[in-house]
Amino acid sequence: MSTPKFPKPSEFAADTRVQLVEETGHYIFTDPSDGGEYEYDEAKGAWFPMWNESLVEQQQSIYGTEQDDDVVEEQESTKRKNKGLARKKENTSVYVSGLPLDTTDEEMVAFFSQCGTIMPDIVTNKPRVKLYRDASGELKGDALVTYYKAPSVQLAVDILDDSRFRPTNSTNIQVQEVKYESSAEALEPARKLDWVDDAGEVADRHKRTVILKHMFTLKELEEDITMLLDLPEDVRAECEKLGKVTSVKVYDLSEDGVIAVKFKDELSAKACVQMMNGRFFGGRQVEATIYDGQTRYKSSKESSKAETVASTSDAQPGRSTNSHGSNDGDEARMEQYAQWLDSGN
Repeated sequence: MSTPKFPKPSEFAADTRVQLVEETGHYIFTDPSDGGEYEYDEAKGAWFPMWNESLVEQQQSIYGTEQDDDVVEEQESTKRKNKGLARKKENTSVYVSGLPLDTTDEEMVAFFSQCGTIMPDIVTNKPRVKLYRDASGELKGDALVTYYKAPSVQLAVDILDDSRFRPTNSTNIQVQEVKYESSAEALEPARKLDWVDDAGEVADRHKRTVILKHMFTLKELEEDITMLLDLPEDVRAECEKLGKVTSVKVYDLSEDGVIAVKFKDELSAKACVQMMNGRFFGGRQVEATIYDGQTRYKSSKESSKAETVASTSDAQPGRSTNSHGSNDGDEARMEQYAQWLDSGN
């Protein structure tokens, strides 16, 4: 089996044998002579074969069918290792729905960069943000965002899920981690079918959301920026003992130290209230209730977004550019956290 002549990155766009898998952000090369597939590793700058059954057959045709036990065992071991590596592949993409139908790429990059660096495309060098369109070319209201580092995915889900993309919007967007369907399949984003705009469904969502108060203090967040990442993980781990948790959000400007936990079902949410209400966390007594559907809690993410919109619009006499009451300290803390995340510490 001869090695094919692989194209260079500068030739990817024009080469019909190369295609970009949007969901994974990786380029795949298909050898027309035998149908073999190769994946491009950007870090190593090289192509590597993708493991499949045809490769096994090709190896067997080369070595012959009468192989000793050591050779067979070695091949089986290699196959298991390759499958294991495929399962452990980190996901760096999030699926977004509920976007305004006039959303721009620039808005998406600015909004989602709050949670980390967005992966640049190897050909265009533009951030990997894909706004999905229908057959007529109109935006559908959903998108795929690919980050440079995997920790940004969970941070985006915890902070940006169920938030306002624009302060003027009446509905919130939904952000979810893209899931592997199997080790052999590409990443496939699944829509959140239980998060729709129907009034009855919204009411049901509120019944599945638990509000935990006194989980932290503003001083603690100022002194330790990593709490914004550690808190959601700790709370999720504890609450998932009761049922499936769809998101955990820290309202880091709330003086009551509020964390919102969304469950997949109402029964799990009620169990969480019974378990957490009155419990002590960090020396403070926690207050746990089902979300009332009306109270709005503050987060620096929404405050910074409001300031960005206000600063780029026409100034209005007597109107503050910050309607959420954030200050320079909040912005500095979020910037410091973003730098810490990008540093890989």
